[in-house]
Amino acid sequence: IEENIARLEKAIEDKTPNLKVAHTRLDVRKDRPNVELCRDPVQYRLIAEVNELNESAARLKERLVDAETSLKGLIRNQLDLEEDIQTKSNTLFVDEVECM
Repeated sequence: IEENIARLEKAIEDKTPNLKVAHTRLDVRKDRPNVELCRDPVQYRLIAEVNELNESAARLKERLVDAETSLKGLIRNQLDLEEDIQTKSNTLFVDEVECM
């Protein structure tokens, strides 16, 4: 799970530059001199690309939260099991050494 979390964090990091490029292209396109607001296929595709990247990053972040939650649950279970093992080891010690 830890490797999965690292991969998800890397994937989110990798999306950031692409999203910045798409936003920059959109902003540059809006601020062109001597051109009124132009809604052509390129503009629509840039908007769609920004939306796709945002949705993809959001899905990755959701998966990251799920993975981190799972990891925390597993760590909690591990601690409970270790505590249980320690208790049983102490019980066996008392049974073998103290009672005999």
